[in-house]
Amino acid sequence: MRTKILAGIDEAGRGPVIGDMFIALVAVESRYLPVLQVAGVKDSKKLSKAKREQLLPIIFSLSSLVIVSRIQPNQIDEYNINVLEMNTILDLVRRARRLVNLEEVYIDAFTDPGKIVEKVRLVDNDLKIFAEFKADSKYVVVGAASIVAKVLRDKHIDGLKAIYGDFGSGYPSDGKTIEWLKNYYRLHKEIPPIVRRSWATVKKLLYEEVGRSKTLFDYTYNREASK
Repeated sequence: MRTKILAGIDEAGRGPVIGDMFIALVAVESRYLPVLQVAGVKDSKKLSKAKREQLLPIIFSLSSLVIVSRIQPNQIDEYNINVLEMNTILDLVRRARRLVNLEEVYIDAFTDPGKIVEKVRLVDNDLKIFAEFKADSKYVVVGAASIVAKVLRDKHIDGLKAIYGDFGSGYPSDGKTIEWLKNYYRLHKEIPPIVRRSWATVKKLLYEEVGRSKTLFDYTYNREASK
């Protein structure tokens, strides 16, 4: 009996000031969606780290295809993050279409869902495309993608902490992260490559630390402000 293949796309690490952003596509035969749901697959934010890691091999074993792309801080500093994410989604869909008989794509929207659908249709007009905010809470296949992206992002962050020390969550709202950034700059007089230098948090911190002196980061600030 024929069963259609659906794909979910979601990201992890869009908001932090530290580390890469991961975007995952998970393609699954529709007959396995109830199995994933019973196993507990859903929005990764609603699961513990241990549960996400427990679900990862189940997702891999039931998936027809898993593709993950990562966007590094220097890329985010150089280009608009919305453009980067959209281009990555288009690339993931193109790659998936070459490898499996994909029929439907569900995307967790990061901007106007209509614009996302319009752009993905340019890849293949025969695809059924759905883009919604909070799609990871509504569609199990998007939940699966969110888990894959989140687990890989967490492992990436663990690896960075082994090198750079404990910088907390990496989010601008985390006091531990901000204190780590200040201490690192005071000690090394530079910002490490794991940090998104164009983020307002970093610009503000550096102006507080070095005043109005002409540094690499003054240049970065002025260049970004002039865009």
